[in-house]
Amino acid sequence: FIGDVAGMGAEVDTVAVGDRVAVRPILTCGSCQECLLGRPNHGLDMTALGIHLDGGLAELAVVPASACIPISTDIPAEIAALTEPLACVYNASRKARLVPGDDVVIFGGGAIGLLFLAMCKEAGAADVVVVEPLRMRADVAGRMGAATVDPSDGNVVASVAALMPAGPQVVVDAVGTQLGNAVAVAGTAARVILFGQSEHADTVVHQVDITKKELTIIGSYVGQEVFPAAVELLGSGRLDLSPIISHTGSLDDLEDLVAASREGKVVKAVILP
Repeated sequence: FIGDVAGMGAEVDTVAVGDRVAVRPILTCGSCQECLLGRPNHGLDMTALGIHLDGGLAELAVVPASACIPISTDIPAEIAALTEPLACVYNASRKARLVPGDDVVIFGGGAIGLLFLAMCKEAGAADVVVVEPLRMRADVAGRMGAATVDPSDGNVVASVAALMPAGPQVVVDAVGTQLGNAVAVAGTAARVILFGQSEHADTVVHQVDITKKELTIIGSYVGQEVFPAAVELLGSGRLDLSPIISHTGSLDDLEDLVAASREGKVVKAVILP
């Protein structure tokens, strides 16, 4: 979430009243072994605003000054609110070493999958295929420059192969259940990004395909250390993320928008308190 600084503690000197900031929701101690090794996303005392502590769905929120990253008022509020998910996607994308000319397959056309689509296009991807069963999300992916595959039509591996006979160089599982399909569609020496999470997923993976294709499997978890880079990228104007925002509303609309999201009727909703 983003906000304007309304007040601050006496010892805060990194922001001022009236500053607009994007809030980095993952809070870490900075002193445990994982933090000191440069892996704060695995900090032993990690907590999260909006999960363990009160978050941004309010008119006022209290956050540590260290969580506040200045962000330009030139960026529309609903786009600026995408800073956190964009930072997570940015973190995963840099691990995959995206290069111009890569072909990419993305499983999942929700907000995260579409942010991956935008990042891949910015990095110079040649062709991108988004695998998404919901028509409204697939339509947005199409408007953002991707070909789309409906997995409910039959054999998703064959459908992707028809569009990319040699297979992609990068595959993204933005769902959390598609490792088996990701390995199956990947081209030789492809990088497979596992981003989505499902603790209930039990996927069949043909391990021999990983070996014979010489695939690289990459796990990526959050991305608070690249928050400033995400803010800079949003401010550059190089990404058009407006198609991702399908709904906006006030706090009074929150319950209805959450219900609509659960029913698959929303791509991304943003609350403007």
